[in-house]
Amino acid sequence: MADRCPNPRGGRHRTACDLCRHKKISCDGEKPACETCRLAGVDCTITPEGHSEKKTIREQLADARLRIQELEQRTTASQPSIGLHIGDPANFDEAIDIFMWHLACAGPLAPGSPRREAFLSTLFSRTRHTFDLEVFVARIRAAYQGKHPNRASRILAPKWPDIPLMRKCIEHYTSQHLYAVFPVAKANRLHHLLDKYTSQSLGQREHTVVKAFLGAFTAFMTQIHRHLPAFSNAEPDRYILAALSLLPQLILEPRNVEALQAVIIMAQYITPTGQTEAGQLLLGVAVRMLYNLGAHRINPATPNNPEQHTHLRALFWACYGMDKEMSIRSSQPPLINDAECDLDLPPNFIQGASLHQFVDQPLSDNILLYPSDLRFSLLKSKVYTHLLSLAAQNLPEPRKLETIRQLDDELAELKSSFPAHFQPDPTAYLNPNYKVHDISLRGMNIHLEYYYCLGVIHEASIVSSMAYPGTGQTQSQPLASSVELYYHAVRSKLLYFIRVEGLVQAPTVWIHAQFILSSVVALFWNMLHDPAAATFHSDLRLLEDMKALFTRLCENCWEGAPLPPLFIFEGFLGMLCDLAREEAL
Repeated sequence: MADRCPNPRGGRHRTACDLCRHKKISCDGEKPACETCRLAGVDCTITPEGHSEKKTIREQLADARLRIQELEQRTTASQPSIGLHIGDPANFDEAIDIFMWHLACAGPLAPGSPRREAFLSTLFSRTRHTFDLEVFVARIRAAYQGKHPNRASRILAPKWPDIPLMRKCIEHYTSQHLYAVFPVAKANRLHHLLDKYTSQSLGQREHTVVKAFLGAFTAFMTQIHRHLPAFSNAEPDRYILAALSLLPQLILEPRNVEALQAVIIMAQYITPTGQTEAGQLLLGVAVRMLYNLGAHRINPATPNNPEQHTHLRALFWACYGMDKEMSIRSSQPPLINDAECDLDLPPNFIQGASLHQFVDQPLSDNILLYPSDLRFSLLKSKVYTHLLSLAAQNLPEPRKLETIRQLDDELAELKSSFPAHFQPDPTAYLNPNYKVHDISLRGMNIHLEYYYCLGVIHEASIVSSMAYPGTGQTQSQPLASSVELYYHAVRSKLLYFIRVEGLVQAPTVWIHAQFILSSVVALFWNMLHDPAAATFHSDLRLLEDMKALFTRLCENCWEGAPLPPLFIFEGFLGMLCDLAREEAL
């Protein structure tokens, strides 16, 4: 009740409630609740002011902070939901939806692809089976629910991380110099923001932005370092949900660096969970903010702090890499238009023959590495523009073949810039004694991206030789060299996963989903197309080895039962193996 509260020091009576006083706005004094409290859905209370001598200033400040925190939590809880959601790895329906999305982007199964009908007709003519994905989904769902009927989905509620955990995350990020790989915030700025946040010295709008950023940063750090003892009890999914609840306010801060950083972290957190389209939407917001801040230019039209602009350029390249990766995987136009941007790589980006590219060397805040080589992102942009875009599909055949040769040369030049003993091994499939020489995060990403780009480039030769429905074009024979390199890339990706099995984990399986699915579907189709080929039985063993990999992952179950994504991958690979064996007979 908003009763008038006498002032113990005499003079005017207090009529403003606690929430209005905290927000520094006028209180209408209505009973039983003022308009501000009624809209926030909290009790309208007036805390009597005690005599100052009864409590020290420090004690009064501590009491005020606790009361403000309580009001903030109750206000946040009372706000209407805006449909925020974090994918649940234990939810079968969510997992199958994500799986089908990736499968639709996997080579011959892409909607509208001229190879789709060819693939389906080849499968039926060889095996007398239809590739009915609805039947597969129904069968795999029944099998999972039959084996694990008690697997329950989780229900998450937003939760803000506490200050000590935020501080731990900042200390880990700065002490390990992780800015070099994930340049989401400058180290000195992080400490400054946390100090201002804890001292309650920020204005309301700035407080909201900083809170969202620190919440997203803590979620990101505790998620990617979830195996560290310091973060073992963290709840990153709940933290990112809390940060996402403030997304509408962040969008209204189009030139705020902390708001930009928060949105970028949200995109980096959401995308690996399999919610690629949600990640693209968040990335779209971040890209617009980057343009507003002039980060797409080395010399922006509106000059700002040079140190801050250097950081903004680092953020630009982080988004550029994500954008081109999403574009080439989904065959959709990128968000960033290269013609509108300065694409000179950061001067402190490590490239060439540096062991920093591969081996875990001590990092520094004065270098930039990123999770993979930025030059792959530049190449992917060219691949989409000149091979995958609608304009590229309408180019004459000779022009396409010349483009394929040029892009293949660029990829070969990029490969040769790596240290000789760290280059993707061209004999990986032929040499059974081939050893994986690097299993770091960057090493794995660079190997997979090299083979992925190699496959996409030469896949274009195969696709262009096929007639698109309704175009009236006639089919032609693809280049034999492109076919050979395409299947070399396909086999090499699968071999690499088998050799680095320990890096394929349940929580991150969606990061690798399209690498795996595009390869196994392409290899399976090649086996159907030529069952008499000398490579048929070795390819079948490769499919069986991939299936066995997911069987082992399912056996090393999480919380008593395998996560649905692992079970679905195992079932899909099992189906391909069964169909291939029928063809072998």
